[in-house]
Amino acid sequence: MGNMSKEYPFIQFLIGYLIISIPFFLHASEANDLEIKSINAQIIKSLDDDILSLKGNVIIKTDVMDLWADEATYDRTKQVINLNGNIRALSKNLKINAEVMKADFFKQEFYLKGSSFKFMEKAFGEAQHININTNSDIELLNVSISSCEKESLSWDLIAEKISVVDQGENAVIRNVSLKVNKHSIFYLPFVRTVIGKEKTSGFLSPSIKQGDDGLDLSLPYFFSLAPNYDVTVAPRYIQERGLGISSEARYLTKSSKGVISYSHFGKDKKFIDKTGLDGKRWAAKLTNMSKLGTNLFLKINTEQASDDLYFEDLDDNIIGTQQKDYLVRNILLRWNTKNLKLQGSVNKYHNLNPFSSNDYNTQPSLNIDFEKQFSQMKFKLRTDYSKFSFDDSYNPIERHRNLKRISVQPSISILISEFSSESSLEVGRKKTNHQTGNNSTDNSHNWAEFTHKIFMDKRTKTTFSTFNPIFKAIWIDGQNTTDANVDSKLLNLNFDTLFKRNWYSGSDLFLEESRLVLGIEHNFFNSLSGHQRYFSFGRAFFNNKEKNLTDYDDKDSSFVTEFKTNLTDTLKLNSSFEIDSDLDKMLRSSIGVSYFPEEKKRIELRSVFKRNAQYLNESPWSKEDDSINQIELITQWKLSDNLSFFGKVSRDENISLSRDLSYGIEYANCCLKIGVMKRKWQDQDFFIASSAEERIKIFESGRLPERERDNLYFFFELVELGRFGKRISDVLSSRKFQ
Repeated sequence: MGNMSKEYPFIQFLIGYLIISIPFFLHASEANDLEIKSINAQIIKSLDDDILSLKGNVIIKTDVMDLWADEATYDRTKQVINLNGNIRALSKNLKINAEVMKADFFKQEFYLKGSSFKFMEKAFGEAQHININTNSDIELLNVSISSCEKESLSWDLIAEKISVVDQGENAVIRNVSLKVNKHSIFYLPFVRTVIGKEKTSGFLSPSIKQGDDGLDLSLPYFFSLAPNYDVTVAPRYIQERGLGISSEARYLTKSSKGVISYSHFGKDKKFIDKTGLDGKRWAAKLTNMSKLGTNLFLKINTEQASDDLYFEDLDDNIIGTQQKDYLVRNILLRWNTKNLKLQGSVNKYHNLNPFSSNDYNTQPSLNIDFEKQFSQMKFKLRTDYSKFSFDDSYNPIERHRNLKRISVQPSISILISEFSSESSLEVGRKKTNHQTGNNSTDNSHNWAEFTHKIFMDKRTKTTFSTFNPIFKAIWIDGQNTTDANVDSKLLNLNFDTLFKRNWYSGSDLFLEESRLVLGIEHNFFNSLSGHQRYFSFGRAFFNNKEKNLTDYDDKDSSFVTEFKTNLTDTLKLNSSFEIDSDLDKMLRSSIGVSYFPEEKKRIELRSVFKRNAQYLNESPWSKEDDSINQIELITQWKLSDNLSFFGKVSRDENISLSRDLSYGIEYANCCLKIGVMKRKWQDQDFFIASSAEERIKIFESGRLPERERDNLYFFFELVELGRFGKRISDVLSSRKFQ
């Protein structure tokens, strides 16, 4: 069902990096025997019947490498070549220079003296002596390696002796040290490790940061238990909270794969001071995918935490993200064939926001999807049965609620494609029944939609251009007759949404009005210059404006448009807009401009504006007059060959507040990166309320309390070797706007 990959253990990676740079070891594993293909030189003389003398531009070609030297002798009987003077060996991934080389092609034994090598332009090294025998065992004396060439060396690994045994699977290293700017910072007198295909145990890259909680240090250790089983354990120390530990176990069998994760803090001192509660905190997660038969699959995903604030406080990545809104627990069983899919699941969702504790479960959810193609006609039948239970701590009158929902939706569609156009017609009916206690309500509607798309293409030798008018008519006969709404929310109106039959997500609600939708799409590409351009524009016209569920007040829909282009080789623009039908008010806008003049130089500016955010994304934390007006600037600018400035600022223009401010300096060369970053940002303050009554007041206010956080981060990376702290790419990645 796949393979198991893991970041190399820290020590194993150091050693493996040394070994992988030795050419003959690499090639011995690729071919059973190394054979001579041809020998050439300016002067070739026979010293006797068996020995040839080669002088001047000696070139020896083998099946895996080419050899050059000033002079050489070749014993044709023994298949032995001795090379001297400006010796060079070149293969697909590696270059080597040596003072002396002896190659015994009969015994498959090789000896090099005073060698230097370059592997894939990523590793540079030297070795005083290299010996390779028939069994692909290797002995190296006085070895050094780095990701930089000698002239710009910042770090290098030194080993007195390396012995590779067991046909290249294991290595014994004596007196290995890591030097940074010629200062030794790491030393081991003796190491034995696996360097072949088998995984081995060892330390992974540590993590260190400085923040609100002081020093935060984690040192993971990887246990290789078997080819298909492994465990990672990471002790963690947080200065103001105490000691903790995280673990992750992975498994892979013929029919299943999964991950079990667990994090634990026995006594969180800061949590005890703020809440007066027990300081024992933990989080756990289990994911499993199993194949039970030819068409039968089982998926399990369960997440659990000791309290709602665990991930907010401890910034733990065990669940897969540092910011989570819900903890999910579900079991899903699916059986599918070409035309039929049967799916049953049990789902539980726990809201991690202590001010909005609204949990709900589906126990169970059953789905049947049938689809059959008949030439150009397709029949679909979608059925759903779900039993929901809700627990809302802020609704004392109706805290616990139960609801059953049954939905049936058959449809028939036909697609007709011609050279310059495409037409489709789809008709269907959807009926949904909601049962709450003794009450039962039905939602049902018939619908039909017709789509016609015209393709107006133009091609030249270097350009390709399309202009596609789109026409869509949607007829709906039905009304929303129930107040029960489990999962339906009005979507953001954009060009794609405009042509959807239902502008609601979920299964409960639908737009009641019929409508006509008109739009155009334009694409342009120039293969010579690389210039690209995309443009779209559209609008919906409603049949019965009085039944409009939107905020258009007896109007047709707003105009939606999107424009993307690379203005130059270094300047790109992405934008989308929703404009009021009277063209006097912007309802939504998103603009992004990117400038990349050269490597390690970039400026990105993004802005998001949404008027009446509740209409776009209903939430208990947004009032009817709420709007979003945010701007974000990201920059990375090379100040010199080795020094770069980077920064990011996110600002909310409505409240004149900087949401996130990050900036720092990075020094980098071919083998070393070091930097520091300052970050200040607004974070949700869940500890402001100490009682349920205060939480209810905050909930009713419609504005979640916040606090300012201020952290200082350090990062240090030996290129191709390991790192401490965050990567710059992680720092500069944009967090999703609201």
